[in-house]
Amino acid sequence: MPGRTEPSLETIVDRLADLYERPFGGKPRGRYRVSMKLMCALFGRRRVWPDQIEALRRALYERGYVLVDLESYFVVVAVQTFASYRRVNEEGIGVPAPAKTRGRAGAAAKKADA
Repeated sequence: MPGRTEPSLETIVDRLADLYERPFGGKPRGRYRVSMKLMCALFGRRRVWPDQIEALRRALYERGYVLVDLESYFVVVAVQTFASYRRVNEEGIGVPAPAKTRGRAGAAAKKADA
């Protein structure tokens, strides 16, 4: 856009991280969604390209947030949110458990036996 400078990635990350801690929408803090239109406005561009979103995603992750791209909007959520999720094991999803080996030496010995 002529005459306008685009904000730095760090500025965008700061704004999104600050928004997570700020009360709005009836909640004191927490996850939120950002429309594609608003994301473009944050970048000061008509379009936001996948490499820009990936850079933003990585920068937010470094600050403790996850950016989820849901095509028409994005969700920002704290990494900590996922810490208490249930863990699924092989039995739970119906795949065989991986064979236990003793590191590289164990694998080499197994090949020699075959």
